[in-house]
Amino acid sequence: MPRLRFGCAVSAIERPIESAPFYADLFNMEITSSSPDIAFLKTTGSTDVIALKRSDVEVVSSRDTMHYGFIVDPEQFDAALRTIEEKSVKKVSEPGERGIGRYIFIEDPDEYTVEIFECLSPPYCVRCLDVGYRSKFS
Repeated sequence: MPRLRFGCAVSAIERPIESAPFYADLFNMEITSSSPDIAFLKTTGSTDVIALKRSDVEVVSSRDTMHYGFIVDPEQFDAALRTIEEKSVKKVSEPGERGIGRYIFIEDPDEYTVEIFECLSPPYCVRCLDVGYRSKFS
């Protein structure tokens, strides 16, 4: 499984720790450390890390131009859908189907668009994630 490492600017709140529970609950992550300006989360059983850092940049929310995506297995997708309903998370789209898995777009507390994508064809999804990672962050 590819490693997940990304950070995002958190501008709509004063303390990143307020956004951390959203990701922790939705993706079963652990908040490993936090301060008034940054919070770190990791996925259970791996070294994947998300850093939420306070910033003064303006958040642009558009799934067409910018969004974060998480590739999950079918059980994780179903669990995420339940959490979205239980926590009344704002949906940008209803769940849909892409042929190799289901997807949904939601909005996090800072109005970032987040895609949750169920991959039924892991080699294809791993290649997509690897190409996206190299092209965006190299």
